[in-house]
Amino acid sequence: MARKIRKDKPADVRMTDVDAKELFSSVDKVFEFASQDTGFAKHSEVKKKIVGQADIEQYTKDRLARADLSQRFARSELTMKKFGLLPREFNLREFLVKSNGQSIAGLYDEESKTISLLNTVSLEKQGPILAHELTHALQDQNYDLQHWGKAGSKPVSKTQGSDDGDGNDESTTARHAIVEGQAMVVYIDYLLAPYGRNLKDTPGVVASMEDSAVSATIDSELMHKAPMVLREAGAFPYRTGLFFEADILAQRGKEAAFQGVFAHPPRNTHEVFDSRAYLEREKLVPVQIPDLSSLLSKDYEVFDSGSFGELDVRALLKQFGDKHGATDFAPAWQGGSYVAFKKTQVAGGNEPTTADVALLYVSHWKTVQAAEHFARFYATTVAKRYQKAIVQAVPTCAAAPCPTGAAQISTEEGPVIVEEWPDNSVIVSESFDSATAAKLSAAIRTAPALRHANATPLPELAPRLYSQPAFRAFQEQYGSEILRNMVRAAQSGPTN
Repeated sequence: MARKIRKDKPADVRMTDVDAKELFSSVDKVFEFASQDTGFAKHSEVKKKIVGQADIEQYTKDRLARADLSQRFARSELTMKKFGLLPREFNLREFLVKSNGQSIAGLYDEESKTISLLNTVSLEKQGPILAHELTHALQDQNYDLQHWGKAGSKPVSKTQGSDDGDGNDESTTARHAIVEGQAMVVYIDYLLAPYGRNLKDTPGVVASMEDSAVSATIDSELMHKAPMVLREAGAFPYRTGLFFEADILAQRGKEAAFQGVFAHPPRNTHEVFDSRAYLEREKLVPVQIPDLSSLLSKDYEVFDSGSFGELDVRALLKQFGDKHGATDFAPAWQGGSYVAFKKTQVAGGNEPTTADVALLYVSHWKTVQAAEHFARFYATTVAKRYQKAIVQAVPTCAAAPCPTGAAQISTEEGPVIVEEWPDNSVIVSESFDSATAAKLSAAIRTAPALRHANATPLPELAPRLYSQPAFRAFQEQYGSEILRNMVRAAQSGPTN
C-alpha cells in the first residue's frame, strides 16, 4: 500500500504558467464558496502566490530561527521519555528540524495574510486545498487568528515546576483544532459540491473516511519513524477537530459549528474529543497533587509537572498496542496530573536522564472498569519501557484503606508501583523506593480536598509541543498528508 501511495504521489508535477493563471482566476469563486459554506463574511482580498518546495522549506526554517526550545520544553521531553511516550534515545529537536517542510501542500500565513500554494500539486487537486486555506483567511479576517488562538491561554501557576511563563497550551491546542476542523469541513464540502451534497446532509461520510483518509498513514520514511505521541498530537487538530465540528454541525447546525465555537471555544482537548462534554459545559474537576516536598529528602527537587490529559492517555495506549483501550476506555478519563522529581545530584554534572527522574502520577476514571483497565495496562508497559523489569510480590495490605489492585515491578531505574483505589483513581510511582512511594500515596489520598471545579488546570503534556514552531511545521505536514488522502478517497464519489 505504501509503495502504491508513493507511486501515485505526483512528485514530478510542475504547474505551468497557464495552470497558475487559471488557479489564480478561480480564487474569487472558491473564496465565495468558503464564505457561504462557513457564514464568515469576506472583508478583503487575499494575497496569494505559487511557491516551490524550496520556498516551503525556507519558510519553516525561518520560523524555526525565531524561537528556540524553551527550558520547559526540554523538561517535557524528558518527562515524555520517562512515561514511555518517547524512546529513551530519541532526539526530539533533531527529528523536528529534519522533518520540516518536506510535504506541505499549501499554507496560510497569519502574519503576511498570504496563501502559498505548492507548484508540485496538480491543478485539478488545488481546488479543495485552496478552499481549506481560504477558510483560514476568512477566520483570520473575522476573528484575528493570532490573537484568538491565544486568548484562552492563561499563565500557568509557577508551582510544582511549571515556570518559564508559558501559557496553557491545552487551551491553545483546543482552539487550533477548531481552526483546522472548520477548514476540513469546507474541504469536504468542496469535494462533495459537484454531487450536490455537503457534510451535513451526507451522514456517515466522516466515519467512512476515518480509516482510509483521515487516519492516513504518512507515506515517508521520516514520518513512519515518528513516535505515537507525535502522530497523535500532529493529527489531532485535523482528525479530531473534524470529528468535533461534524458533531456540532449535525447537532446544532452551521451557525453553532462556525461562529458559535469561535464565540465559545472548547476549553481543553477533552472537550474536542467529546463534543457532549463541550455542549453541556461539563465540569471536569482538575486532579491536583499536593506539595509533597516535606516527605522527600533534599536528594530530590521538583523538575516538571502538569496534566496527563486525554490526548496523552490515547497516545500512551496506542504507543503500546492497546487500540481497544484508546477507543473504549480513554473516553472514561476524568483527569490526571503528574509531578516529576529530579535528583539534586546528577552524576558528573551531566544533563539529567530518565534514571535521574522519579515520577508520581495520579489519574481518575468514570468507571471501575476503566480504572482497572488502565492500571493493568500501565503495569504491562513497564517491561516495554525498561531494559530490566521483574514483577515483584506485592506486600499484603495490613491496614485499611487498601487498594483494590496493585502491581510492583523492579527496574534498573528503581521500582514502578501501580495502585488502583476504590474511588476509581490510579496512583503510579516510578523510581521511588517502596517506603517513600507508600508515604507519597498516603499523602495524596489523605490531603485536604483540593479538587474543585474552578481550580486552574495544569498544562497537558503533549499539547506543549504546539508551543514550538518546529512542531507546528510538522503538524502542517501531517495535515497535508490527510488532505491528499481525502482527495484520493473522494475520487470514488460520496458515501451514500
